[in-house]
Amino acid sequence: MTPSAMLVTALLLGGFVAAAGAYGLLYCAARISEHKMLRAGGYLSYAGLCLIAFALVAFTPLNVGWKVLVAASCAVYLMIPPVTWRYLARLHREERIR
Repeated sequence: MTPSAMLVTALLLGGFVAAAGAYGLLYCAARISEHKMLRAGGYLSYAGLCLIAFALVAFTPLNVGWKVLVAASCAVYLMIPPVTWRYLARLHREERIR
């Protein structure tokens, strides 16, 4: 891997993590406030995450195993905030019952 390819790959990986974090944060903020713009921002962040994942898989010299991990992570990230939200809602519902 050349130094410039390593720099581009590192920047893309950083953007991947930032987009995933933005999606989770905006998804939860939208659920709390029920604001449609926050929800749209969350889904736009996820779309950005998918674009970055595509760039990582298609244009970087990462090993095939890492590319598979990036693609699988992108797919799984879509489910993490809703599943976590449901779990926390159920957990707090059970606390109120006790």
